[in-house]
Amino acid sequence: MPADEKEQRSIHPAGILIALGALGLLLLLMFQARPDSGPPIDQGPIAMALVNELMTNGVLVDYDCLKSTAWVNRAVWTKYTVEQRRNMVLSLATVCDRQRGTYRISIVDYDSKREIASFDGKNLKVDQ
Repeated sequence: MPADEKEQRSIHPAGILIALGALGLLLLLMFQARPDSGPPIDQGPIAMALVNELMTNGVLVDYDCLKSTAWVNRAVWTKYTVEQRRNMVLSLATVCDRQRGTYRISIVDYDSKREIASFDGKNLKVDQ
């Protein structure tokens, strides 16, 4: 394979952000209709894929569904738009709902230990 083709196939951070944004928009459209009714049954695998991606790209440090808490790297978290962060919160809540039956999550800054986002099953809060 020529060197030019290898360069064209490299993954750019902007491409990952666009893909996450598109996935986030899809999740937003699905969750916005009725967030109080619980997550749609088919959203678990999509949410888990997004959570795995968040772990891989350094946004998500760890999460514990028993405590309904997730710890994030704020420096990376703030690089995303409010809508993308909103979708990350909903995805984490969906994963915890599948694991523990609790459709709620509290997002905590790993360094300061301060809550920066939360979802209680009805109300979504994301700090600007």
